[in-house]
Amino acid sequence: MLHGALDLAIDPAPLQAEFAALDRELPPEARHYFGATEGWTSIVLLERDLHASPQAMPALAMMPAVAALLARVDWKVRGCHLLRQAPRSLLPWHFDNQALHLDEARILIPIQVPAAATTWIGHEAVAYPPGHGWTGDFAIPHQVENPSAEQRVVLAIDVAVTSPVKQRFPAALAADLPQRGGVAQDCRNLLLAWRTTEG
Repeated sequence: MLHGALDLAIDPAPLQAEFAALDRELPPEARHYFGATEGWTSIVLLERDLHASPQAMPALAMMPAVAALLARVDWKVRGCHLLRQAPRSLLPWHFDNQALHLDEARILIPIQVPAAATTWIGHEAVAYPPGHGWTGDFAIPHQVENPSAEQRVVLAIDVAVTSPVKQRFPAALAADLPQRGGVAQDCRNLLLAWRTTEG
């Protein structure tokens, strides 16, 4: 299993309305390229701090639905961003040290997702509708495609992997650890070899 749904009901309407207002009012200097990737920008809501609790940024005050969501769950949140993928853009194959069998996981809550937008995790195409939170084994190489004419907006919550977090997802997503780790390493090696050949 490479991805699974969050066991938590989330109404996407307040998130969509608040993001629309934020998108209109937030100045350009408050938006950042995330990973220096063209067509992929980030609005920081909670800034990661290695030595203390994450720091709330001004944009979080404009997203009370996000603040309410974070207040109602028993998660140790390390950071929170709004991720925007521009129309007709691609976040190419990459991997992260985030999965339910590792120290940290990334929970994604789609806010605005065009029908054609797809995340590939290994060989699996993943697409969840607005309000349906999910996570994946992002230690496996993954790619995000948005061939549509609309932007894709997702709330990303980085959390420490704890029992309360794991209980919100299918158990199989953190199972078979030796095999899962081996497959991830093989896939990463293949990706790095392919980059060397292509580069």
